[in-house]
Amino acid sequence: MIVLILVTGLLFSTASADVAVEGMSPYFYQYDISNFEEFKDYLFLTSSAIWGWEYPFIIQDGTFGGGYKLDGFVLHAIPSADIDPDTIAAINAGDALTDESHDSEVSSSLSRLPFLTANISLPKGVFFEDDLGVLNVTVFLNITALNETSFDVKKEAALFGYRDGTVIQVPLSGDEEPVPPAVS
Repeated sequence: MIVLILVTGLLFSTASADVAVEGMSPYFYQYDISNFEEFKDYLFLTSSAIWGWEYPFIIQDGTFGGGYKLDGFVLHAIPSADIDPDTIAAINAGDALTDESHDSEVSSSLSRLPFLTANISLPKGVFFEDDLGVLNVTVFLNITALNETSFDVKKEAALFGYRDGTVIQVPLSGDEEPVPPAVS
């Protein structure tokens, strides 16, 4: 009886994983904060929607992107005066380190800081049909409010680059996801 149950379980078990869908490909968003330079008194970081502060990233020039397709970015800001330069150095050093205790210490210290978190959802990527010919996607963000109590960001536009060299910019509003226009 036990053998019958085990054999039945093996025959009807299911597997779950990232399964490629024929005719679809993943595309990682590149984000560009269009008015980044207007907020020189702030430090901007991203954390992971899944992993929290385990993989922080300091935004140095207004652009960020890449990562694992099922994750998402959480965008944070903090006045530069409120963060210790040693913490920033530890974050930057963490990119090259695999020391779990170091990573845990950095993650813990970041979680205690008074960050403002943006009001927007920022997925790391999306799947598009291969037939569309999309090569890359840049999403332009605009900081609409940043003060002691709020951090508001909106998506302004998406720039789609295509395999044939065509580049098309599509306006966005609020938190809507970019959809590539068909190229004629």
